[in-house]
Amino acid sequence: MMRWVFRAFGGLVVVAVLMVGALFAVPADRIASVAADRLSQTLGREVRLSGEVRPTLWPYLGVRAEGLRVGNPDWAGDAPLIAAEALSLRVPWSAALAGEVRIEEITLIAPEITLVRAADGRVSWSFDAAGVPDGVAPSSSTAEPAPGTTTTPTADAERVLAVTAAEISGGRFTYLDQGSGDRLSIDDLDARLSLPAEGAATIAGSATVNGTALDLDARIGDPRRLSGGGISAITAALDWAGGAARFDGQAGLHPSFAGDLDIDATDLGPLLAILGAAMPDLPQGYGRDRLAFSGEVTLTAEGSLHLRGGALGLDDTALALDLDVTPGADRPMVRGAISGARLALPDAGGAAPAPASGGGATASGSGTSGAGAAAASASGWSRAPIDVSGLFAVDAELVLAVERLEGAGVTLGPARLRAGLNAGRLVLDIERIGTYGGVLAGQFVVNGRGGLSVRTDLILADVDLNPLLADLAGYDRLEGRGSLGLQVLGVGDDMATLMSSLEGEGDFALGTGAIRGLDLAGMIRNFDPSFRGEGARTVYDGVSANVTFSQGVMSNDDLRLDAPWGEVTGAGRVNIGAQTLDYRLTPAVLRAEAGAALRVPILITGSWADPSIRPDLEFLAEQELAEEAARLEAEARARLDAEAARLEEEARNRINEALGTQFDATTTEEAARDELERRLREEAEQQLLRLLGRN
Repeated sequence: MMRWVFRAFGGLVVVAVLMVGALFAVPADRIASVAADRLSQTLGREVRLSGEVRPTLWPYLGVRAEGLRVGNPDWAGDAPLIAAEALSLRVPWSAALAGEVRIEEITLIAPEITLVRAADGRVSWSFDAAGVPDGVAPSSSTAEPAPGTTTTPTADAERVLAVTAAEISGGRFTYLDQGSGDRLSIDDLDARLSLPAEGAATIAGSATVNGTALDLDARIGDPRRLSGGGISAITAALDWAGGAARFDGQAGLHPSFAGDLDIDATDLGPLLAILGAAMPDLPQGYGRDRLAFSGEVTLTAEGSLHLRGGALGLDDTALALDLDVTPGADRPMVRGAISGARLALPDAGGAAPAPASGGGATASGSGTSGAGAAAASASGWSRAPIDVSGLFAVDAELVLAVERLEGAGVTLGPARLRAGLNAGRLVLDIERIGTYGGVLAGQFVVNGRGGLSVRTDLILADVDLNPLLADLAGYDRLEGRGSLGLQVLGVGDDMATLMSSLEGEGDFALGTGAIRGLDLAGMIRNFDPSFRGEGARTVYDGVSANVTFSQGVMSNDDLRLDAPWGEVTGAGRVNIGAQTLDYRLTPAVLRAEAGAALRVPILITGSWADPSIRPDLEFLAEQELAEEAARLEAEARARLDAEAARLEEEARNRINEALGTQFDATTTEEAARDELERRLREEAEQQLLRLLGRN
């Protein structure tokens, strides 16, 4: 776009020379005709000067031409490329008398500039032959030169293009994109350009963009090289009511640039509007109130963007960045590293947590202040749709290292993880995150393809349970340290659906600790569910359990708690989707006498926010009934066994009497069989001897 600016001003210089040189020899309307023809040659567009042309002789030599119009291509609509109330120029008398071609000042008064981009990519500010209207020659004139007029050869254009000052006053700029429907309007455009024959060009101006006033001050080291497609040193400063931007480096019209960029803004909207983008709805803590950026930025002609030594401030968050952004077939690819002291993740309401007061990277339990506590309220999980469209904006391979990571009411750190984002699927490989005095590691996957799904495969080792559960679920009664493993998958487009779909498994093991507000041993010993006792604590040596998840319900049947006062076993269900409990604990409390155990089951039911804890008398009655049945069955079996023994003894006595044996209860079956066989052999021998007549 800069090329047509230089080219237009070059054409205006040529027109100015023609006008001034012809003032004393040609009528004003003839001057206007020749000037319009020469400008048409320069720009390759239809140009008209429809108004009066008036010379000025004192205090400076000059001319004012009214009614300037430079046409747009037919496809761009009826609005001209440039339409100005007047074109005014000044030539120093000293330069005119010396025969020099030098313009002191050119002014466009109340111009309206309209740039159009077609849906097929054509642009109205391209001055090639394709943009020339029918009947207008791109490089020759159909008008006769005025008598006595001295024209400047094309080869002298560089010598002619010496403008001390060019000015736009009260202008209006409009940009239309017919493909996307985007429209950018700039009003109250006042600009001043210095374009000497040699050396740097300067631009200073102000305008109103979408209702916001902007001020620009820029310096172009080699404008002719820049307009010819080369690279030039550029410094620029842009100021508006909501911030400021500075650039110091080199740039080309490809577009490409490399240099130091600094931005400090409370409102980026005007700046993004200039770039053809809309201001996103940033969450609190992510630049909603203030955004600051500095770093060495490079944009190549191929469209890749590179950042080195970047520093990003998002409200009260400060991050160091090294990034590379390359174009892709479907979306850009972002690679790089991000580091900082603190990173706050926005919650479901779009706000990032406020910075913690005081240092340290380990969260302290705050009870119901966390997001988890809010989620566990009587209203249940939120049914607001979770927007995952941002997962499809870019692909990414990033390394994140921060001292403190905050989100969902939880503070973690130091944290180091790798993030891979591909076509809407985010994979977070957690190398190590310090959390609540322990360590978190594993993988977390968020998949937005065809609906939202979330998968976790995490190990949490040796964490402080009280602050962890207080922040996650608003539960601050558990003391001690523990570890857990979790492999869970959830599917759903809102939090309620996700929590009601959980599938997977897990396990946990806790070391020495206590449950505050619950005295199991005292409740059982005193048969009083309201018993609290001194301190109201249930102390334990260890707890272990394995759990399964199915359709949002966590089930367990092997909970075991070992304690100095006895043991507790447990089984039941925790409905995570409905936020309810139905769990039975069975303590075995040791009595002082003979170490006998007293077992009274405890039933925990109701909502997470207000659970009911009471002895399960029905279950206890069922247990007692089962024990009585077992006792009666044992007594009946004992009586049957005694009767069977009596009958067996009676039968044995009869056998002994009949056979003359000495069988008793201790005689084994084999011994009895051997004895019977011996007696039978002896009896057979006696009978045989009698048959033979022997005594």
